[in-house]
Amino acid sequence: MAKQQHSEVKPMPNDCFVIMPIADHDGYDKGHFTKVYEDIFKPACISAGFTAVRADDVGQTNLIHLDILQKLIDSPMAICDLSAKNPNVLFELGLRQAFDKPTVLVQESGSSKIFDIAPLRYTEYRRELRYREVLEDQRSISEALKATKDATDRGEGINSIVRILSLSKPASLKEVGDDDYAGLLQLVRAEMSAMRSDFRRAMYMLERDRGDVHLSSNRIKSIRSIIREVEMLLSSDGPKEVALEQIARAQKRIANMLESDTSLEFRNEAKEMYMICEQLEHRIINQSKSL
Repeated sequence: MAKQQHSEVKPMPNDCFVIMPIADHDGYDKGHFTKVYEDIFKPACISAGFTAVRADDVGQTNLIHLDILQKLIDSPMAICDLSAKNPNVLFELGLRQAFDKPTVLVQESGSSKIFDIAPLRYTEYRRELRYREVLEDQRSISEALKATKDATDRGEGINSIVRILSLSKPASLKEVGDDDYAGLLQLVRAEMSAMRSDFRRAMYMLERDRGDVHLSSNRIKSIRSIIREVEMLLSSDGPKEVALEQIARAQKRIANMLESDTSLEFRNEAKEMYMICEQLEHRIINQSKSL
C-alpha cells in the first residue's frame, strides 16, 4: 500500500481564524451563526486586512483535524464568539490562549456570560442582523482587530491570559516529521476528547457552584493593601522586582474575584483595581527603561 503523504497547511500571514459555533444551535434560528459569519465577521476581517477562516473552510488534506489545530494555534489573528455558551468554542479559545496568540473576543449583545470575561476586552454585535446595525458591528469588530494587531506588533498582549496570570511562558509544540503525523493525530484526538470531557464537567460544576461563591470585603481590603505596598515601594525607590511580584499577586486575586458571583459594586471595584495594577506595572517598566 502506498504511503499516505501529509501536505502541511500553514496559516497565511493574514489569516484570521474564527472560533464560533458551526452547526445550528439551540435557541437560534436555523443558519443564524452562518449569517453572523458571512455578514459580520468576514467583512470585518476584510476591512482590517485579514482573511476569515473557519474550521469548515479547512479541508485541503486527509488529516483535517491536525490542519484545523494548526490553523487554530498558528493563525496570526483570531475571533472568538462567546455568545452561545458552546463548550467546543471555549475549548478552542483555551487552546488559543495557552499559546498566547492574539484573539478578539466578541459576544452577542444581551447574551449571558458563562464566566465573567473582565478584565478581558470584548466587542458586541446585535443578534437581529439589521442592515445598519450590521454595518456598525462590522466596523467595531474591524477596529478591534486592528487595535489587537497593533498591540501585538508592539509586544503588548490584549486578552492575554498568560500575561494576566503572570505565567512564565506560553505553551509550545515540538516540530514533527511526516512519519510522526499518524501517531500525533491519534494522540491529539485522544487528548482533545479527554480535555473536552474534563472541560464540560468543569463548566457544569462552575455553573452549579457560582451561586455559592461570594466576595468578602476582607478580600477587597487585602488587595488594596497590596496596591498600597507597591505604591510605597515605588515612592521610596524600592526593589522593582518585589513591586512586580506584588502586582502579579494582586492581579491573581482580582482574577479570582471576577470569576465569583458577586455584586456589581464589588465587581466594578475589582476592575478599577486591575487597571491600577496595570498602570503601576507600566510605570515600573518605563522607569526600568529610563535607567
